[in-house]
Amino acid sequence: MQSGPQSNDDILKGPSMKLTYADALLHLPADAMLRSYLTQQGMVFAPDFDWTDDLATLNRLIAAIQTYPDSAVRDKVVAGLNMGMQLAHPAGKQAMFQAAAVNSAALVNLIACQGDEHRSFWLYVHHPDLFEHAAAMEFMDSHTQQAQQYDLGNKAKVRRDAPAIAAFIDAIKAFYQREFGCGDVCIAHLLDRPRGTQLVTVHVKDLPVTLLEFEGSALQRRVGSPNIHITLEYLDTTGVIRTLIGGGAKFHEMLVKAFARHMLGVDVAAQRIKPPTLDLATLKLGFQVPQATADGFVALQVKSITLMNKDNDLKAVFTAMASSDHACVTELIAQEFKNDNPLARQWLVTAASINLYYAPPPGKQRSPVVTVEVTRRGRLNLHKYDEKLRAQLEGYLVQVGVLQEKQTLSAQADVTGERSDLIDEREIEQGR
Repeated sequence: MQSGPQSNDDILKGPSMKLTYADALLHLPADAMLRSYLTQQGMVFAPDFDWTDDLATLNRLIAAIQTYPDSAVRDKVVAGLNMGMQLAHPAGKQAMFQAAAVNSAALVNLIACQGDEHRSFWLYVHHPDLFEHAAAMEFMDSHTQQAQQYDLGNKAKVRRDAPAIAAFIDAIKAFYQREFGCGDVCIAHLLDRPRGTQLVTVHVKDLPVTLLEFEGSALQRRVGSPNIHITLEYLDTTGVIRTLIGGGAKFHEMLVKAFARHMLGVDVAAQRIKPPTLDLATLKLGFQVPQATADGFVALQVKSITLMNKDNDLKAVFTAMASSDHACVTELIAQEFKNDNPLARQWLVTAASINLYYAPPPGKQRSPVVTVEVTRRGRLNLHKYDEKLRAQLEGYLVQVGVLQEKQTLSAQADVTGERSDLIDEREIEQGR
């Protein structure tokens, strides 16, 4: 029998920046929430402990945790602080506001928090269910570049009844049991995101393993089963689905078929379930998008372009240097190769990098830049941008013909400038 697939938590890593529990404490106010959390975990403080909200108090708390005599209590405190910092970054903030949109009181409190660290920990302590929902959203957003995207050719609504969800789960369980002999337990959650996007997260029980772990001061071996983490996003206004699952094409195909059949009530034609191929040929002419200028960009540039000859045995990469003053690499190629422009040959564009520049801030010379990376196989780096900007960038790619409207996950209403359902960044920072 084959061994089970490597857990997606190993395959798909989260944000590289990770705060320690000491870092977490230094970013939190020494308020009633923190005091309540620590005491609920079992920590006991002297009656005269000074809870003044200042740096000295936070440093005393760090020392108190490090020297606390009960190692079990200390471990619970540290584990909770580390978990509570999981969403303390820009993408996590975006996810937290999306998750809290269903709870007006939680949303108001998030806005009032003193930063991303405070926000993440507050949601973890007070609304653990919303915290889990936000973590699922952030996971999908931070790994969009690794996801596969498909046009189902059908804009069916997602079924939310218990039989449909149970059938979807059973299909996934049957696949993993058949392939690896695991998957006897499978849990799925369906979440709503702004603009009508549905997010489905699935956790599958992998084959058991023996783990060597410390429990307090004792080193023990225990049996546990890793989590196989599966995520997909679907938008019924476009009929586009994105799947994030470890294991290759067979796994993506299984997930798409199971979702379509049981959650949408349709069967997907086999030709629909294949990696998308994008036509990048229009980028040989540069990147001209009037809408981008209207949105505030002052210069557009194809920064680099990768070409492959028709025999697939020669690849050429051209890159515009900083001294080009934002000139498109396509213009520079034409100037350099006046009589034998490689762009005029029947070579395939396999990848490109596009820079969009904002005007320099007052007193600055450097222009802020947004970079779009795209490959013929459908890989894009748009996951690194917030949802509003990502929708704009997808719209630009539609306008130049790189993407078709049905290949975007973002609703086209947003691309044309309608206000996002999310709280505006300025409102968040100003605490309104």
